[in-house]
Amino acid sequence: MGRDSSIQVYLSEDRKEWLTDQAEAADQSRSEYCRQVITEHINEVQNEQQYRRYGVDQQIELVLDEIHDDTMTLLSNFQSETGTTLERIQRVRTIYVIALWHLLESDYPLSERKAALKRASEYADRHPGDDPVLSSVVPSGQANTDESGAEQTEATLADTTGADSE
Repeated sequence: MGRDSSIQVYLSEDRKEWLTDQAEAADQSRSEYCRQVITEHINEVQNEQQYRRYGVDQQIELVLDEIHDDTMTLLSNFQSETGTTLERIQRVRTIYVIALWHLLESDYPLSERKAALKRASEYADRHPGDDPVLSSVVPSGQANTDESGAEQTEATLADTTGADSE
């Protein structure tokens, strides 16, 4: 870095002598010594500012990491609790359906139960809004079950009605 401009500093006579002694000890002119001292001071201040800025960036990063970890823990707990609740609801629904099936089993002959299961499996492959009765109680846009529902229903029918007679 070259000398682009000059500055003038006023000091007491004692300070001027001290600077002259320090410059001689460093084997430099007073001007060179002052330039070195000022440059070192500027570098130190700039490094300190960069360190502070880095320190703030690092603190922000640590806070963001902590927020991320807390959020992931909360989400995991929510998913676990929700999953447990949904499993419990599904178990209760399954128990009710099986109980209803067994109650109705004695009131209806095998052919009517087969026909009812077949109609139910056909509905599983359609949108509920296609049926005039269901469309009044099921909101439009609700998802259907997949095509394997009919095959599973027919297999269930064979298992539950195999020993029955009409």
